[in-house]
Amino acid sequence: MSDWSIERLYHTVINATDLDRTVAFYEALGFRVLNDRRDVDWPDFIGPLFGLTRPKGRGVLMNLPADPEGPMLDIIQWVRPVLPSPPDVEVPPRIIAFRVRNVHACAEDLARRGIPTFALVEPQPRSLGVIGCICARDPDGTLIELIQLEPGIRHSRANEALGPQ
Repeated sequence: MSDWSIERLYHTVINATDLDRTVAFYEALGFRVLNDRRDVDWPDFIGPLFGLTRPKGRGVLMNLPADPEGPMLDIIQWVRPVLPSPPDVEVPPRIIAFRVRNVHACAEDLARRGIPTFALVEPQPRSLGVIGCICARDPDGTLIELIQLEPGIRHSRANEALGPQ
């Protein structure tokens, strides 16, 4: 038996080319700024932690008010090294999935706010246990999946509903 274990997801770093624009996107999803680090001067010991030489960035920690102890988003606009623009070719997406309550109201609200969404709101087959799912891209191309599952389900039943491939 080990003397340690992972307790929970702490935070996810999201790279941003425009910090303010990206923060506004996640605020539209319901996140709030928990800690604003836009003007923090990064100490030299940060470089070896990230495997980078003298990195500098501007950052904001965000969380969901309904889950104050839950995982945070650590949004960083890299000043050094500069983050390259997203490629304009088809590549597998970077995905962050959030479980939502009332995916239909979510879709309507995002449309009202002018945030483009895609994917089927009511995917088939229903045997997956998925009530609905929509996706959007944040300003830097990260795919945001917003999914509502049937009550009492921890994850979709893809292995049971779809079978082996």
